[in-house]
Amino acid sequence: MAFAGLRDPADLVRPAALETVFTRRERLRSKAGTALESWAGRLAAKRAVVGALGYDSPPGPLTEVEILPRPSPACRRSHECAHGHPPAVTLAGTLATRAARARSIQVSVSHTSDIAVAIALVTWVKDGG
Repeated sequence: MAFAGLRDPADLVRPAALETVFTRRERLRSKAGTALESWAGRLAAKRAVVGALGYDSPPGPLTEVEILPRPSPACRRSHECAHGHPPAVTLAGTLATRAARARSIQVSVSHTSDIAVAIALVTWVKDGG
């Protein structure tokens, strides 16, 4: 996800609106003032999850994939924890149905000052247990 030369999170998703790509909780977490690479990393992670679930393009709005930090037990009292945490994936809609037999979905995100990348791994439940 290249974002060199972009200035605003909306530029990452044009012509779509931010509300059709990022959930309300994601928008609050990445509120104005957060570095553009955080927004780009979250978008790269959403696309990686879609691909790991076997889709070439999202079957519905990207808000069906929510990428937020998974806080440690020490930080659970506050949604504004200042420490970095691994991303957690929450699915809705068609993607949640597709992932119903997934044991876990893990995502890793990295970025530089002008590009963000992500990889997602889906571990499926084997038949019979």
